[in-house]
Amino acid sequence: MTFTVITRGFRQEFERWTDALETANGLRPQLKSWFVDIRIFDDKDLVWMYSKLRAHPEYIGPGTYDRLARLFIAEGQKVAASRQPWQIRDQSFNWGERTYLMGVLNVTPDSFSDGGQFNTVEAALQQAQALLAHVDILDIGGQSTRPGAEQISLGAELNRVVPVIEAIRQTETLQQAVISVDTTRATVARAAVEAGADIINDISGATYEPDILKVAAKAEVPIILMHLRGTPATMQQMTDYDDLINEIVEFLRQQIDQALAVGIPMQNICIDPGIGFAKTYPQNLEILRRLPDLAALGCPVLVGVSRKRFIGWILDQPDPQQREWGTAAACTAAIANGADILRIHNGAAMADVARVADAIWRSTKDPALTAS
Repeated sequence: MTFTVITRGFRQEFERWTDALETANGLRPQLKSWFVDIRIFDDKDLVWMYSKLRAHPEYIGPGTYDRLARLFIAEGQKVAASRQPWQIRDQSFNWGERTYLMGVLNVTPDSFSDGGQFNTVEAALQQAQALLAHVDILDIGGQSTRPGAEQISLGAELNRVVPVIEAIRQTETLQQAVISVDTTRATVARAAVEAGADIINDISGATYEPDILKVAAKAEVPIILMHLRGTPATMQQMTDYDDLINEIVEFLRQQIDQALAVGIPMQNICIDPGIGFAKTYPQNLEILRRLPDLAALGCPVLVGVSRKRFIGWILDQPDPQQREWGTAAACTAAIANGADILRIHNGAAMADVARVADAIWRSTKDPALTAS
């Protein structure tokens, strides 16, 4: 299938619908006459047109928007299918085959859900052991990112995170655990990787300290880039968007480009729309509904909904640890709409949720589901 962009003095063919649309949009400022159109044809069929004479420039006829949506989805699915798997330690992450679970291990005194429960090395090791019975990745963080959280010192974050990673690597039953470090600081990321972390998870999308991208590039480890405005202390004052999803996509596209520019290969980049970070409760729901819009970026997608405030808002439930059923529903929606990794607190419960949801919406290789 090819797409042809045509206007006065210009004709060009494209294999990708989004490339054709980008070119057509780029031609708009060149229109000087009220009688010049820019058209995109799918083979012989007109699928998009812009004209100064039209009140609704992209509208052609009944069913047009549905057709354009199908083009975007088909292209996103094609890009998603080409994503390269991660091979970390003895585990393969084959995107699209099933949902992978990232278990939260907060070694902090003040995280919103479990602050203070695992902020000693001994308690963290016990929780790591419990999580790894059900999850694929341990996400270890020493800085709370709950709304309103203040930044701790570099030394404090290092002292919380590094000893736990070292202890996991020194524990025989945990040595092959896949570890992600949840940090926005390049120094912490570097120290964590040197201690044995396999993935860097940066909620700022590498905007707080862009050198974190160089750490990932040099260490040749994957990095997760999340959308965020402001800081955890200020982010909920920054929820005014003109076009929520497109602004998230554009932010992530820019950060992907920054990562590629410093030498991180495309297959080592994962993206996260940042549910709960500089988002209102309704905006979080919109993100879950429109997760497929992220597919065109060509990266695996991580979604973190576990126990978050928007679930408490829906359920009128102020206690984060009493939001498991709501978390299960949100996780199911994320899987249905293409999430590759879920960041969760309750490994046992969400492993069951993911397995059933995968059986419904994903091509699974689970032998228990293919047995006669």
